Amino acid sequence: MGLLNMVVALAVAAVAYTDWLVVANISLGYLYVLPIALSGLINPLPITAALAVVCMVLQDIFGPRADSLQLRIVHNVIGVAGFLIVAFLVTLIAKQRDRLAAQVRQQRDAYEHDLILASQVQRRVLPKPPTLTGFEFAAVMHPARLLGGDYYDFFQISEDVVDVVIADVSGKGAAAALLMPSLALAIRTRARELSGPAAIVKDLDEALKQITNSATFATIFYARLHAATRTLEYTSGGHNPPLFVRRKTGACWLLEDAGPIVGILPDAQFSNAVVPLEHGDILTLFTDGVTEQENDHGDEFSMDRLKEVVLRSEGEPASAVVVEVAEAVSSYAGAREQADDLTVVVVKVL
Repeated sequence: MGLLNMVVALAVAAVAYTDWLVVANISLGYLYVLPIALSGLINPLPITAALAVVCMVLQDIFGPRADSLQLRIVHNVIGVAGFLIVAFLVTLIAKQRDRLAAQVRQQRDAYEHDLILASQVQRRVLPKPPTLTGFEFAAVMHPARLLGGDYYDFFQISEDVVDVVIADVSGKGAAAALLMPSLALAIRTRARELSGPAAIVKDLDEALKQITNSATFATIFYARLHAATRTLEYTSGGHNPPLFVRRKTGACWLLEDAGPIVGILPDAQFSNAVVPLEHGDILTLFTDGVTEQENDHGDEFSMDRLKEVVLRSEGEPASAVVVEVAEAVSSYAGAREQADDLTVVVVKVL
């Protein structure tokens, strides 16, 4: 505000100087309208009105004199009236601008408050890791914004069967988050009714195409863990292949058997794959907010770094593994803003 008033003063002085020394026999008093208008935007009306009077006096002093006193008085009255009208109109515009800005701030604050409440609800409804003999579960989710489009869940199908699912709805923020509950409800409703992961994802694919347009889709990885047979049955709908670590031999690979992205193709087909499980095995499910997070140099975190973190923490509980992965991604990003929702789910075979 002080800087702008200094600009107003300098503008008035510049017009007066030019009117006095630079241009002869021609009045430049109309140029005072510019600093008067600027003053009207930043100052109360009385201050701007006083400035208008000052500008009229300067115009009378430094501008060319009228031929008669009567003409001079008429000229000054008309000039000051014009300046005051400009001051009044610009001040009205400034007040209207301030009112609109206040309304925008109020609406923004209300919207942000609603998003915060929705974010709190979203976090509260995230499932707790289930209990299954011979297995340990953990998960973490960090949305890129207040609301996220990532989704993970656990379903206790029976005493010795637990389903684990991770999904990523296209986009991020409120739009993706609004679709997530529908996706979760569709899966939960059909998980116990259908025969396995492929049938469940196929059913979800049909449901998603009915409630969204072709621009909205999701990737999903659905796993079913059988404690009795110690097997992992899974299907994938275009999701990032999870990392599977066999601690006994030190080998690690990606579960790359995959079907198409969910919600796009008219007749998408999905199939099940089965992996035998052994003591110490670690299954790490994740969304692309993990491997595609960039650092200050534009380099991605990558699958190789994820492998390093999981292998380095393979002797720790599942809850510690997900925390270390999330912290490693955050540390790698440095000052770079989180680009996408980050979700990690870890299953350890005990």
